[in-house]
Amino acid sequence: MLDENLVFQKTEAGANEIASPAHGLSPKLRRALIMVDGAKSVAELAPMFRPGEADAIFLELQARGMLALAGGALAKAPDEQTAAAPVPVAQFEEVRRRAMNEISHRLGPNGDTLALKIERCRTAEELRVALREAEKIMASFLGAEYGRTFAQKIGRDLL
Repeated sequence: MLDENLVFQKTEAGANEIASPAHGLSPKLRRALIMVDGAKSVAELAPMFRPGEADAIFLELQARGMLALAGGALAKAPDEQTAAAPVPVAQFEEVRRRAMNEISHRLGPNGDTLALKIERCRTAEELRVALREAEKIMASFLGAEYGRTFAQKIGRDLL
């Protein structure tokens, strides 16, 4: 997992690709390239993608020479032998409880099904997937900005 505090910026090649697409980037890579602005951290951009997919996207764009870390360094993929530490049970339970409370508070009865889905999550990965769905639903009821804020606020503790 990339350090969540890393900040990427577009290289000249990345800016050129946005101006006139020539490399046949997938929509997901192109969207990521557009969102990178040299100010937002990995933690701020990651909720815009499926759980666990942001690292590969940023590393791919970096390998293609379209992104670089602010300051010019190269981000490195984590060693496969150093697995991410599991989320402690108490922390997982707290994040799950906060998510259910926020959904119930903001959506009332409209959020009951979603809150139940989150309550049934047994692993951090299941909860991340459910939170992505919650983000979309919250955004549809309360606006896109609120959906993003919800996902970042709740999901950050699962990293």
